[in-house]
Amino acid sequence: MERRGRGRTAVTEPGRLRVLVDADREEAGVAALLHYLEAGRRFEIDPSSRLRPAGHQLVLVVGDRPPDAEEVAALRDHLRAGGGVVVLGGALATWLREPALAALAGCTSGEQAPFSELRVRPVPGRAVSARLDEEVLLRDRPWLGCAPPDAEPLITVPWRFRDEVVGFRLEAGAGRQVCLGLGSSPALLAEPAFQQLVHRCLCAAAGLEATPTLGVGLYGYGAIGREHAEAVAATEGLELRRICDRSPERRATAEARHGTSTCASLDALLGDPSVDVVVVGLPPAAHARSVLACLTAGKHVVCEKPFAIREADAERMVAAAERSERVLTVYQSRRWDPDFLLTRRLLDRRRIGSPFYMESFIGGFSHPCSYWHSHEPISGGAVYDWGSHYLDWVLLLFPGEVVRVRASAHKRVWHDVTNADQVRVDLRFAGGEEASFLQSNIAAALKPKWYVLGTEGAIVADWRLETVKSRSWTGDLLEARLQPAESPALVRVYRPDGDGAAVEVPPLPARPRNAFYRNLADHLLLGEPLAVDPREAWRNVAVMEAATRSIAAGGREQDVRI
Repeated sequence: MERRGRGRTAVTEPGRLRVLVDADREEAGVAALLHYLEAGRRFEIDPSSRLRPAGHQLVLVVGDRPPDAEEVAALRDHLRAGGGVVVLGGALATWLREPALAALAGCTSGEQAPFSELRVRPVPGRAVSARLDEEVLLRDRPWLGCAPPDAEPLITVPWRFRDEVVGFRLEAGAGRQVCLGLGSSPALLAEPAFQQLVHRCLCAAAGLEATPTLGVGLYGYGAIGREHAEAVAATEGLELRRICDRSPERRATAEARHGTSTCASLDALLGDPSVDVVVVGLPPAAHARSVLACLTAGKHVVCEKPFAIREADAERMVAAAERSERVLTVYQSRRWDPDFLLTRRLLDRRRIGSPFYMESFIGGFSHPCSYWHSHEPISGGAVYDWGSHYLDWVLLLFPGEVVRVRASAHKRVWHDVTNADQVRVDLRFAGGEEASFLQSNIAAALKPKWYVLGTEGAIVADWRLETVKSRSWTGDLLEARLQPAESPALVRVYRPDGDGAAVEVPPLPARPRNAFYRNLADHLLLGEPLAVDPREAWRNVAVMEAATRSIAAGGREQDVRI
């Protein structure tokens, strides 16, 4: 299906390309890499022990097994016929030792540098650089000095006061050969940033370089409308085309702030052929009907969190997206919070063994907001407020099936709003793991943001109480205390050490810029995996609805299979 907007390049659903992979799926790191490639919309992966690419558009060489003469001839025919080949670092070492393979890859003799932390940099304006960070830190033994003079540089690393090319592309017959001198370390194959580079190299080998511009429309310009608009405008491949809101004042603000056209009705927004993606930014009670209308109109959809109030609505939306073959995702923006990114990385690397228990908390002693967030018929209730973020975190860290949900609520202080003053949700998983979430507006003392126990240690994230200081125009000191949620938590790792515990405070990673919308563009334009699968958000809704049932039943435990 094609859609055109304002004379831009046509937006076409990407077809899947068959990729022959020379690698043992059981090898460390290989399974994670292949899972990432298979999770997107672009590549169909066929692992094989032989390099005979008949019927495949691309070949990815990961393992260090040297191809025999028959396989080299098959690869040469594949390139002559217009196919693509990508060779990663572990395989590159083998290819450089074999004259026939080195000639096939177009490589000159190179050398493998010592194991180091590398500042890996996509070359701006080249086939792999769109929407990638200018620099990413990866640990590996890079291959240097392999690129011939006529190669197109794709990726470099600074090495001893000069930029060394570690990723390059060559024309080979009617086909394309891409060599990436990274990936010798099995651990690197499991790193998401490296997996994305491999995906881009496969796209470059396939000649997929056109980057059309997708038109984005906002349905609702409320408190978070500006965040969506600015993120879209800052993302290569996306363009803010229209904003829809029933309020004349908000439409005027949007026009002045973003310089884009506005409208007052959803029908006008959906009838705009220049809009390919609609961001539904209405209150939760209106999500389902709005998302379904957008999907029916043939638009891709971003839905604000919480995805829905009822599981049945989440199911309907996912089914409608599948029927219409449109992309549906949910704005779970806090998946990129630095403290959560660090904690998830620590668990993925098994720094505390297998996690089995988690407590999480958000709150303080303060009046709830008077906006719709605090009105249960529209918001769904207090469980759906911060729970849409915290329970999303819990379900990512504990991916097993939820089998029991119990929740309780207090209404004791803030009687002018309909949400509960405090809610607690307790989960039990099929493997015996337990997790709890507490949100309170009547907590005079703070608990840690989260407290995770594992079989070999613990992770504790403590709130940071920060003050922003500035000066007024008169020179007077101004101090503003940030709310705890406005600062990333301080994450500590505790590991048993004799009678006590060794404590480590790892540095927080930087917050990725506009990560949600960059991923959306990568998914729609390049077929990379979608960061927020709507089925994950559906699962979250099922848990929150079960918690709501438990509260209504006086805290009775709910048996579920979620």
